Amino acid sequence: MGLVIAGLIWGVNAGMLDARPAPPVDGARQRHFAWPHGQLLVIGLLIFAGMTAEGVMYDWCVLYLKQEVSMPQDQAALGYAAFAGAMAATRFGGDHLRARFTEALLLRASASVAAASMAVVLLSGDPWISLLGYTLVGAGLAPLVPILYTAASRVPGTSSAAAIAAASSIGYSGFLVGPPLIGAIAHGWSLTIAMGVVVVAAAALAVGARKVG
Repeated sequence: MGLVIAGLIWGVNAGMLDARPAPPVDGARQRHFAWPHGQLLVIGLLIFAGMTAEGVMYDWCVLYLKQEVSMPQDQAALGYAAFAGAMAATRFGGDHLRARFTEALLLRASASVAAASMAVVLLSGDPWISLLGYTLVGAGLAPLVPILYTAASRVPGTSSAAAIAAASSIGYSGFLVGPPLIGAIAHGWSLTIAMGVVVVAAAALAVGARKVG
């Protein structure tokens, strides 16, 4: 499959747009490669926190309902649907929210909703409260990464593409680190304690919201 995909990429490469960055308006020279540092590093770490929380929910939310809340397997699968559906629906409305509220306020409020909702899920142990909580966690996490990518593109001194690439190089590692981290914590203590990583990550995003704007 890897060879097939590589061949397809090689074949369509010639048809891609010849994208050249427009010259900066103020005449200042922009770098087209950026090591993550300063504000860009902070934004990358916030993206890391957001994607860690997303990855944990995608990989572990159903098992939590089945193992810790004792929901039947067919009902536990509703947890994934509630989380992913709320995230998708909220992202469709994300631009409308960003037109009404500042990015820092929206980031702080959304992350706070996600952190509080997941905390209630872990403390209650109730199946239906858990499903409602998953819905709110999905809605809370949905605007975070788009907001942070936009913030990265505005960091001065480098092109938008380079800034986004630098921030995402840190952020996407959250998808790799988060799920196995949960497995290690669950093996040592419990899955309930391990799922607290979502609360910590969302709380860190709420605190770091002041760095965006």
